[in-house]
Amino acid sequence: MDAPLRKLTLVCPKSVEPTVLDTLDAMLPELPGYTCNDGLGRGSSMELASTAEKVKGAMRIFTVIIVLPEEGIERILDAVKCACPRRQISFWIEPVLDFGRLK
Repeated sequence: MDAPLRKLTLVCPKSVEPTVLDTLDAMLPELPGYTCNDGLGRGSSMELASTAEKVKGAMRIFTVIIVLPEEGIERILDAVKCACPRRQISFWIEPVLDFGRLK
């Protein structure tokens, strides 16, 4: 039986985007692929926000979404944690019921 698929979502401050993406791109074995989106994060924790972001009440963030077998998640989290220590990076893991490509 194949390993169950999971969706790993990382939400990171925009300031660490190059470091996070370089870390993901350098991983061996290579990741199956991922999607990135820019956005605005709102909430009570704005420690890393710039003054302008604090005034606006939203911090520039980017989100990474990766669908992969469950056993690959821990190495990604460890690599990102190593590359970006003490940063506000949130993550969550969700089950993937089905995955495929439209033909």
